[in-house]
Amino acid sequence: MKTRLVSASAPLIAVLAAYLGLILTGAAFSYQGALIAPSPLVTWGLPLVRIVHHTAMIYVIGCLWLVCLLLPAQGRARAGALDGPRATLTRYASYGAFVWAAASVVMNMLSYLEAIGTGTPLTASFPRFLGGFWEFATTIELGQIYLVSAFLVLLAAQLLFFARRINTACWGLAFAMLALLLLGLAGHAGSSTDHANAVNALAVHIAATAIWVGPLAVMVLHRRTVGEYAQVALERFSPWAFAAVIAIAFSGLVNALVRMNGPAELLQTPYGRVVFLKLIGLLLLAGFGAWQRRRQLRADAGFARLAAGEAVVMAAVVGLSVALGRSAPPVPQTVPGNLRVESLLGYPAPEAPFTLVTLFTSFQPDWMMLGAACTMALLYLLGVRRLRRRGDAWQPKRTIFWLLGCLAFAWVMNGGPAAYGMILFHAHMVQHMALMMVVPPLLVLGAPVTLLSRAVAPRTDGSRGVREWVLVILHSRYARLLSYAPVAGVIFAGSLVMFYFAGFFTLAMFYHAAHVFMTVHFLLSGYLFAWVLIGVDPSPHPLNHAMRLITLLVTLSFHAFFGVAVISSVNLIGASWYAALGMYGQEQLMLNQAIGGSIMWGISEIPTVLLGFGVVLQWTRDDTRKARQWDRKADRDGDAELKEYNERLARLNTRG
Repeated sequence: MKTRLVSASAPLIAVLAAYLGLILTGAAFSYQGALIAPSPLVTWGLPLVRIVHHTAMIYVIGCLWLVCLLLPAQGRARAGALDGPRATLTRYASYGAFVWAAASVVMNMLSYLEAIGTGTPLTASFPRFLGGFWEFATTIELGQIYLVSAFLVLLAAQLLFFARRINTACWGLAFAMLALLLLGLAGHAGSSTDHANAVNALAVHIAATAIWVGPLAVMVLHRRTVGEYAQVALERFSPWAFAAVIAIAFSGLVNALVRMNGPAELLQTPYGRVVFLKLIGLLLLAGFGAWQRRRQLRADAGFARLAAGEAVVMAAVVGLSVALGRSAPPVPQTVPGNLRVESLLGYPAPEAPFTLVTLFTSFQPDWMMLGAACTMALLYLLGVRRLRRRGDAWQPKRTIFWLLGCLAFAWVMNGGPAAYGMILFHAHMVQHMALMMVVPPLLVLGAPVTLLSRAVAPRTDGSRGVREWVLVILHSRYARLLSYAPVAGVIFAGSLVMFYFAGFFTLAMFYHAAHVFMTVHFLLSGYLFAWVLIGVDPSPHPLNHAMRLITLLVTLSFHAFFGVAVISSVNLIGASWYAALGMYGQEQLMLNQAIGGSIMWGISEIPTVLLGFGVVLQWTRDDTRKARQWDRKADRDGDAELKEYNERLARLNTRG
């Protein structure tokens, strides 16, 4: 009972920590960057609403993480049904999601009041206030972020409230995580001088915090609900907690690099002192987790007390984070008006011309993408090591292909294509081609799903871990539809028309969320197409090799013709973006576009030949393997099938 009371007091501690942080940084008494000072309702009320928002968010993620990944099912026969603690926590998550959505709306309203200052009181004209708020929420980027986030959370709440199957709860978790990641666009991150790294790091930081703290807090608050399954859930949670700590530390380091000039500012500036207090809290939490693992993760009363202490410390950390979001960092987070290009790109434009040398020597870091590439490589190597220790064989060439794919992905997102892709169309086309036709085939040949299914032990209690969820997705009707060769080909080639000729390219240049979506779409569509053609992992719709070659030739022929269409186009793709940059004239931009179309047309022949060679090689190996199988069968039965065939021919000849 005491542990639950301590955990329940966490939101109050978060509020006190937030107000303390506002006082330490001076944000409670002076507001920088505004012509009109915000009202006290905004100054003191917005942090309180944010605490409610963050608390509900962490609670929802914690409940759903337990439901979808950690808690056992009550028997394999009811693996897909929500029953017992999973059903109860899903219902609690729906309540928390409604609170989360409401807090998002209120936070949006207070942000609108902050934008207009004290000049327009809330009570002066309520219809006028609603009209101004709706305009703010639909036209201003911060308002759009909160509005879309509230919509996604409300959608998740509806799904969770009526959920009866584990798949529905998983969809609710997906929408909730998407709403959570959108928050990375808000605050200092969205206007940072290095906004790509700031946004990505903040999104990872928030997600890792929710994944770490949420399940622990829920297991303490709902000990009776979790009941006998607490020990199993805690053991399964330990790897996630370890990964979350690493993600929090890495993303926090990137955030500090963006917002401070050096470690000395941790003690020399008010903002740095609050960051230092937050760092101490995170170190305490990491120490709690390490101590708990040394005690062999027993879900007893001692764990409950420790987890309650963790919840209190994390509440203080969340409160300090809210205060940091309301305070001015030492490094200005707005770009001067005369640096127009840097404000649009988020980094200084490269001075050297784009050549074959700078393509491979330039470095524009996207730290989260670099971390993702390293994580993919590390997890793959850990899986291979587990197989080797168990005595199972794994082909070294698959490991080489996967590591080359990770290296290529890191280069595409951090090398010359990333540095020049925002300012030159043909550099962007190099990045596009690499994401769709270089990285995916290498990753596909690494057979990650086969490695996952062999390296991770299957669960026997009817619940679903990462292995089970991946296999469920691959055997779902969505995967069956997408794995049809014509569908994969249409997604691979047909999306080019939508992206470049329907205006989405311009959105991807102006908005970071659209740019991330572009990257993910290129990578996944290329992976799907390569999986259908040369995939080592099993497919719901395996094609014969002749159909694979036909699909390859038809799809990539369209790819080449699209390149010709880009060359022949008289309209500049992304004209408003390049006009905003103002770096090149119309003639140079049209030349860059023609070069980009030539790259798509000419360079695509190289991956086409390599993919075709891979299909033919697999075809030859399959025929050789089948011939060997027939030879072994003939050796076992004395070539009975051939003898029967000859006897049948003899009977037909005699009858004739």
